[in-house]
Amino acid sequence: MESVWSAGIKEMQQNPRPALQGDVRTDVLVIGGGMAGILTAYRLQQAGVRCVVAEAKTVGSGITQNTTAKVTAQHGLIYGDIIKRRGLETAKMYLAANQQAITDFCALAEQYPCDFEEQNAYVYVTDTEHREKLEQEARAYQQLGLAADIVDCPTLPVPVMGALCMDRQGQFHPLKLLLGLAKQLNIYEDTFVRKVEDGVAYTENGRIQADHIVLATHYPMINIPGLYFMKVYQHRSYVVALEGAPHLEGMYVDGCTNGYSFRSYQDLLLVGGGSHKTGKQGGGFAPLRSLAEKAWPDALERYFWATQDCMSLDNVPYIGRHRAGVGHLYVATGMSKWGMTGS
Repeated sequence: MESVWSAGIKEMQQNPRPALQGDVRTDVLVIGGGMAGILTAYRLQQAGVRCVVAEAKTVGSGITQNTTAKVTAQHGLIYGDIIKRRGLETAKMYLAANQQAITDFCALAEQYPCDFEEQNAYVYVTDTEHREKLEQEARAYQQLGLAADIVDCPTLPVPVMGALCMDRQGQFHPLKLLLGLAKQLNIYEDTFVRKVEDGVAYTENGRIQADHIVLATHYPMINIPGLYFMKVYQHRSYVVALEGAPHLEGMYVDGCTNGYSFRSYQDLLLVGGGSHKTGKQGGGFAPLRSLAEKAWPDALERYFWATQDCMSLDNVPYIGRHRAGVGHLYVATGMSKWGMTGS
C-alpha cells in the first residue's frame, strides 16, 4: 500500500538526515516533520529564528504522504456552521487565513517545483437532505462575500443535486514541496521525542532545549494536560489512483462526510472515500473499487492508500498555544481532513 506521492519521490530521499546525538540548544523546537512542522520551521527560519526539527522517522513519512493534496478554503459544508457557532467575523477570519494559505503555497511552488495547479473546488450533494444544507451554505457564502451560485457537476460518476464552486484554489504534489523546503532546515530524523518537560525534549540519544516548542505530531504527543482526547477524534479514509479514467478539471468533495472526493493528478484520477470513525466498521477500499468498476471498467488501479485525520469538534483546527497559562508550548492539530491548507 503506497500513495502516488511516496512512490514518485524515492530519488529525492537518497540522503537520510542524521539522528540526534548529544544535547543541543535552540530558540524553537518543532516536533514532527510533516507539512505542518516543516512549514512552521521554514517560516521561522525565514524570520531569522534558530529552529530545530525532530522527526521520529523520516520527513514526510506520516500523514502528509497520504493526503489527497488539495489546497483550498472550501472544507465541505462548514461556513454556515462556523457562523452559527462562532459568528460571522470568525468565519471571515477563517476564510481569509485559508485563502492566504493558497497564495502562500502558490509562491512557494515557484521556488520549489511541486506540480502546483490552480483549480476550482466544488462541494456537491447527492440527496434532498444535503441539498437543503447546500442552500444554507450558499447563504453563508453570500454573507462572506463569495460567489454563491449552485451549479451542476455533470462529470461525476455519482448523482449530483447541485454544487458550490470556490474558484482559484489549488492542488500539488506534497512531498516534492516538503522535501524541497526540508533542504533548507536543521532536521534530525530517527529522533523520537519521548517526553517534553520544562522546555526540554528528551530522546534516546540526547536532549533538545528550546525557548519554545511546537507539537506538529498530527495528534498531540502531550494529551494530558490539555485534554485533547476530549477535543479531537480520529477519522479513517481511503484513496485509489486510477489510470485510464477520465481527466477531471476541478477538485470535488461530497458534502456528506462518508461520500466521495475526486481530483486528477497527471494521468491519474484520485478517488477518495470509504470514511469512518477510527475503531468503527467502515467501507474501506471496497466502495471505491466498486464505484470505479461501474464507472470506468477499463481503468487500472495504480496505487491505493489510507489515511487518518484528526477531527476537531467545530470544524476549526486547534492551532496556537497548547493550553491556557503555558506560553512556551504550541500545537497544530484537528485539521479535519484539510491539513495541507491548515498547515
